[in-house]
Amino acid sequence: MARARAAVVALLVLGGCTGTLSVGNGGDAGYDSGVWLLPDDDGGTPPGTDAGTPPPGTDAGTLPGTDAGPPPMTDAGPPPGPCDGVTCMANARCEPTTGSCVCEPGFTRMADTCVALPPGDPAGRTRDEVCAAWNMGRMERAATPWVAGPTMCDPGRMDPEAIDDTLRRVSMYRWLAGLGPVNHDSSRHSELMECAHMMSVNNRLSHSPGTDWTCYTAGGAAAAGRSNIALGYRTPGSAIEGYMADRNTPSLGHRRWILGERLTAVEIGFAGRGQCLGVFGGGGTSERAWTAYPNQGFAPIETAQNTWSFHVNHFSLGSASATVVRVSDGAELPVSSYLTGGGGPPPTVGFTPMGWTPAVGETYRVTITGTSRGDIVYETTLVGC
Repeated sequence: MARARAAVVALLVLGGCTGTLSVGNGGDAGYDSGVWLLPDDDGGTPPGTDAGTPPPGTDAGTLPGTDAGPPPMTDAGPPPGPCDGVTCMANARCEPTTGSCVCEPGFTRMADTCVALPPGDPAGRTRDEVCAAWNMGRMERAATPWVAGPTMCDPGRMDPEAIDDTLRRVSMYRWLAGLGPVNHDSSRHSELMECAHMMSVNNRLSHSPGTDWTCYTAGGAAAAGRSNIALGYRTPGSAIEGYMADRNTPSLGHRRWILGERLTAVEIGFAGRGQCLGVFGGGGTSERAWTAYPNQGFAPIETAQNTWSFHVNHFSLGSASATVVRVSDGAELPVSSYLTGGGGPPPTVGFTPMGWTPAVGETYRVTITGTSRGDIVYETTLVGC
């Protein structure tokens, strides 16, 4: 199990209730930290364009008293289409609505080529597959996630179904990104329960709770240092929504830990209003060189409501930045792009929509420029599930 690292704290309001989030990183240099407030999204879409109609024909008329046949007409043919004269790379076709080249099904764009999708790549999934996984992953079967203990400082117990609900939610988000599922590390479950209980009883969050905290335990404090921590959520699974949204958390630390390629197991604690998710269960690997959130291919609209992100596993971001184009009309949409990363979670480009709102049914082409592998291009189509 990895050792605890430096802390990132974020304030989150989700689903009508106030929730607070923080991600634990121990004490090493190179990790994120800080507190941020909630952003608001606002905007619209620019109007479409109208190319007009073809020019009318000409009529030369006829001479009186003569029958020259039908009047002569000129026909210049149909007006040029958006794809006239467009030559696409191999395994690509021209999209007639925009005149741009798109990869054929089964291929994804990488720089100036369309390469075959590896097995399990998010871009190769159908809308129905994505929506089925989304709805299944958000299912919660635990009627009563937590039962209080007999005394104030007893952390109580979690329903095993609530642990499964949390695992299902984390694994669903990783599946969307093309990563493997996680298991439950139950070896120190009691510490995670003490961690969650301390946060709830004291109504605050810290990765380094002091001995003056009500119901303090050394095990709970140690767990806080290796966990994403949250306060104010009704169920342990719903806290995962807050971690993934990472509103007003420029480091995107919670999301980056959950989408780390090395993550194979999580520790789970939930008590009262507190949730602790141990995220140092590393040791795994992935063949994916990068992941995205929202993911390429079909992606639930809910994943596009906050800052988008692009994470790398096996190459350098350098001075990378992101641009976004709406495929339906070719409009380049403004985003605020920045780099974040360091330590355990993957280095990341974060980019936030500025003055526009992601919409169901639209496809967005994202280009990440300036990486050690050159430009990387992918498309995400947002769907309502």
